[in-house]
Amino acid sequence: MNANESVSVSGKGESIGFMLPEKIYAVVEHEINIYFRNLVTVINPDMLAFEVNTNLGRTDAERWHCIPTAEQVGEHKIVVSVWNDDGIIAEAETTLVVVPANAGEGRELVLLEIGASCMAAAGHGEALWQRFQAPGNPKLTMLGSHAPGYGAVQPGGPANEAYGGWTWTTFFEKTKTNNLANDGLHPARPTDVPSPFLFKKGDEFTFDFAQYLDKVCGGRKPDAVLFELGVNGLFLLKSDEDVKRHLENRIVPYMKRMMEDIRRVVPDVKLGVQLIPTGSVSQDAFGKNYGTSQSKRRWLRNAYLLHRCYEENALELGYELVPAYVNFDCVRNYPQQLVPAYEGSTIQVNTVTNALHPTREGYGQWADSEFFWLKYIMQN
Repeated sequence: MNANESVSVSGKGESIGFMLPEKIYAVVEHEINIYFRNLVTVINPDMLAFEVNTNLGRTDAERWHCIPTAEQVGEHKIVVSVWNDDGIIAEAETTLVVVPANAGEGRELVLLEIGASCMAAAGHGEALWQRFQAPGNPKLTMLGSHAPGYGAVQPGGPANEAYGGWTWTTFFEKTKTNNLANDGLHPARPTDVPSPFLFKKGDEFTFDFAQYLDKVCGGRKPDAVLFELGVNGLFLLKSDEDVKRHLENRIVPYMKRMMEDIRRVVPDVKLGVQLIPTGSVSQDAFGKNYGTSQSKRRWLRNAYLLHRCYEENALELGYELVPAYVNFDCVRNYPQQLVPAYEGSTIQVNTVTNALHPTREGYGQWADSEFFWLKYIMQN
């Protein structure tokens, strides 16, 4: 069985939207997880059993997890099987790549992050930057026009090129300062920002990565570019056909154009596309944020199709997948609060209040996956 090849009574795990990435990255002395409910899109994953066959770590009810040792550096095969009462319904193989704790030590890593609200949020970039401050790491330089939370970049501190609500196409189409409205989920989002990659040449605007580096980054070139894009634009879609049409027309062509221009300027750059966490497990959070505009069930399907699209285009477009979703606790990593059980009730119930934007701890666990991949490319 090849990596990421699923077998199922209904054919390759499609009936449960089963997806395990081809590679998962880990670093010695840092915890790595595979959270089982993140692997499937079924309505009630509690009705399934997950079994893990590998030579390290331990399997619990919600996850497989491991803190690799120096002796475990290298590649390890992991097979995950999914069962219901009738037997095995899906199975796939992945490779856990364990990287030394000192990978990249004494070198410099120049990173540019391009993304949307979760990458732009305060807490995310800082968590990633902080990982590199420990001994045994390369010196991290982060490029970008602003700090996480849209603040000013401090010398040597975290930075990015990420904006709430933006898409792959926004970076090619936002030529004005007032053509993206604010909303309640991105209260700090600046609306007066055109795409920093667009420059007017004659009567038209052109995506020009070289000019961006000169204007915004003082001419510094990134060793790696990490993308967190794709949710906006397809989030509210309600059918597989609409999602696939959006992927074909509004994501893949713009990914290709952006990556080609980046490589034109930096031929040896490493490109990483994130398979992002798929949101809170709770429908309450989706109801709070989106009313009846989108459900947890439908969004899981959209996210699965997005992840599949990124997986299918990786080889042709020459990027690597950063599987943040497998290492992310979708039960506890989103903000919660006590609210009345119903209007007028004195009984308080705990409810999740954000469907897609995690707590600081959640951003920290997300940043772990980015850190693991960056350490991997520094080793290689």
